[in-house]
Amino acid sequence: MLTEDQIRRFEQDGYILLPDLFDEAELDVLRGELPAVFGEAGPHRVVEAGAGVVRGVHGVHETNPVFGTLVRLPRLVEPARRLLDDDVYVHQFKINAKLALVGEVWEWHQDYRFWRDEDGMPTPRALSAAVFLDAVDEFNGPLMLVPGSHKDGVHDATVRDDAGWADTLTAKLKYSLSVEALARATSGRGIVAPKGSAGSVLLFHSNILHGSTPNMSPNNRTIVLVSYNSAENRLHDVPDPRPEFIASRKFSPVTTVQDDALRPLGTPVSA
Repeated sequence: MLTEDQIRRFEQDGYILLPDLFDEAELDVLRGELPAVFGEAGPHRVVEAGAGVVRGVHGVHETNPVFGTLVRLPRLVEPARRLLDDDVYVHQFKINAKLALVGEVWEWHQDYRFWRDEDGMPTPRALSAAVFLDAVDEFNGPLMLVPGSHKDGVHDATVRDDAGWADTLTAKLKYSLSVEALARATSGRGIVAPKGSAGSVLLFHSNILHGSTPNMSPNNRTIVLVSYNSAENRLHDVPDPRPEFIASRKFSPVTTVQDDALRPLGTPVSA
């Protein structure tokens, strides 16, 4: 599915945007599940501090058949296999709501710092596929990235020593970048904020520096993030592992389904 140029750009920049990978009918199926998964209380659901609205939900691909199908679609799995040069499994699944006017900041960070130190991931041979359920523009808190920063290794980060696993999911992250570290990382590189229509997919490396601003617009910016890890890069044991809904320890490679498998899930049954 990926061209040689797309592969080269991912290796060089640490990300690529694939426009319009899902059509409106498929998006309707995915969006139709949001009230149910956002409404289910539990430790897997995080709310925005002070606002009482959903910030994100985690691991629902294990319980919801629509999102369980999404992670197995060839249009997501095959690029991940190609870029990681291996079979893959789902290390992490989350839906970030970033709701209109109340969706809060995600501080600058690297996913791999969390996955290494909290989960025992040996190397950054992993990536995330961000599926845009809403259009992403400059006003509703687009994901911002530092091109090429995935090549730098793990950056120095400010560490909150009193933080627990829940603080790896909130607006005040356990590991975050200082102004000085961000200035060094962006020098000569700048910052990009890929934007696209609903149905587009942003693939980004586990080591790339990224974050996002609050949503200051009247439009939601809901994104599904499927994080695939190389099957050869399975997690080591750690003393106090995060819950399974945050970091999976089921290492069996993903088996794909038909690429149009979402459509029947959204087709109403005739009376």
